[in-house]
Amino acid sequence: MSLCSISNIHYFCRRRVTHSNYYICSGILYTNDEHIAFYPPLGKRPCLAISFDEILSARICEEDTTSCPLPGLFVLAIDTAYKCHYLIFLEIQEREKFLQKLNDALFHMGNESHSRKKTKEFESFRMSLETSLTGSVGKWRAVTTGSKGKDKKKQRRILNGRKMSFDTVPIYNKETDGGASAQEKIALYVENLLRMALSFSPDTFERAADSQFIEFLDECSRLRTMSLHDIDFTSKEAFCIFVNLYHCLLQHSLLLGKKFRVSCICCKAFNFTHKLHLILYILAVDGLPTKRSVAHFKRCSCYEIGDSVFSLSELECCVIRGRTSRPSHIKSPFVNVPKKSRSYRQVYGLDATDFRVNFILNNGDKSYPSKVPILTPQTMDDKMDVSAFLFLMGSVKIDSEKRTVFLPKVCDVYRDDFGDGLVCLSRCLIYLDTKSQLAIGGLLEGGMVSVKFSRASNSFHSNLMLMDELSVSGV
Repeated sequence: MSLCSISNIHYFCRRRVTHSNYYICSGILYTNDEHIAFYPPLGKRPCLAISFDEILSARICEEDTTSCPLPGLFVLAIDTAYKCHYLIFLEIQEREKFLQKLNDALFHMGNESHSRKKTKEFESFRMSLETSLTGSVGKWRAVTTGSKGKDKKKQRRILNGRKMSFDTVPIYNKETDGGASAQEKIALYVENLLRMALSFSPDTFERAADSQFIEFLDECSRLRTMSLHDIDFTSKEAFCIFVNLYHCLLQHSLLLGKKFRVSCICCKAFNFTHKLHLILYILAVDGLPTKRSVAHFKRCSCYEIGDSVFSLSELECCVIRGRTSRPSHIKSPFVNVPKKSRSYRQVYGLDATDFRVNFILNNGDKSYPSKVPILTPQTMDDKMDVSAFLFLMGSVKIDSEKRTVFLPKVCDVYRDDFGDGLVCLSRCLIYLDTKSQLAIGGLLEGGMVSVKFSRASNSFHSNLMLMDELSVSGV
C-alpha cells in the first residue's frame, strides 16, 4: 500500500515542510501477522518496524483541526507507549481500509494462545527507547557532552515527544479561556504537570496502571503548544513556571534512568478497544547518572517548549540562573551549558538574583533533599525559605574541635551569589535551627572560624517526591 507518512522522530524524512517542525516523505508500508514495517522510497530495508504487541491503539485524527500541518489530507495515528506514529493518506477510503485491516490483525493476534517466533526483520529494526526519544537523526542540533579536548556530540533526548502538537489540547485557548491570562493558564498547567510527575516512583509503578504514565507523557506533549511570548520573564510567575518545569524534567529523566517493569496480564479474550494490561517497559537508557555520565544526562534530557528546546542544564544555567553569577571551578554533579547554548541567557534569562535559588534548585544528587516544592507566586518566598532550611540542615556540618564549619558545595561553585568565607556563613546561618546557630555563634565569639565546603555527592536519587505542606508550615 502506497501512502504518505509523517513522523516527529524522522525515521524516513526526506524534506522539511515549510514553516513547520514536521517531516514528510512518500514510502511503502508493509504488514504481516506480527508487525508493521516502514520502507523509504526504493529502500530494501525497513526504517522502522512496530510489533503488534507494542501498539496500544489506532485512531483517526480529526480533520477539522486548524493546527494540522497537512490540511486536506487524512491522518491516522498508531499509538505505542512512547511514540505516536502518524500516517497521512491521500484518500479517506484508503485510511478506512487500512484501519480495518490493522484492527483485524490486532484482534487475531490477541486471540492466539501460542507464542510466535519474532522475525529477524522485526528484531533488527524494532524501536528502542533511545530511538523513540531521539529518532535516528535528531531534529535538533547535537550537543557536546565531553570534557574539554574530549568533546563528544550526542543527540538530544526529547522526553515530551509522544504526540505532535496538532494532536494535543493547547494549554491556552483565547476563545475558551478569555477570563484568565495566558501566563496564568501556563502556570497552572505546569503546577499540575509537576504534581503528576512527582506522583510516580519505581515502587508505585509496580501497582500503577500503565495508562497513568502514558497520560503523563501526553500532558508533557502539550508543552509543544506553549508560546514563550505569553510569558513575562521579569515576573515572579515566570520564575515559578520554569523552576517547576525544571523539576518536572528532572523527575522525568530520573524515572527513565531507573529500570523497572510494569506487570503484564496476557488476556486470551483480546479486546482491542479495552486492553486490560499492556507491557510497558521503562528501560534504562544509561541508568541513573554517575560522575562520568552526568554531563550527558543534563545536556541531553530535554523538553520541547513552543518552538524551542531546553535541556536540564539550559533551564538551570541559562533561564533560571540567567542573571545570577557564573559558576567557579564547576565539577560533577554540577554541569554548565555548552558554549553554543549560552545565547539562551540573553533571550530567556529570568531576572531572579536571590541567592536562595541555589537551595531551591534540586540537583538530583543525594546531597540535596529528595523532596521539592511546587511553586506559586503566592507561596514562593515561604517555600524558598523552607527549601533553604531543609537543604542546609542536611548538609551543614560543625566541627567544634577544629573550629570549622562545612557548607554545601553549591556555596563554593556559586560563590559570587554568597560572598566568601564568613559572609557566606552569615547568609546561611539564618536558615539553620537554633541549636546550630548557637553552636556557630559560640565559635565566632571565641575567635577565628574556618569555613570549608563539603564534597558533593556523585550518587543520585532514583526519583523526587513532593514536599508536603507540613514541612512548609512547620518551619
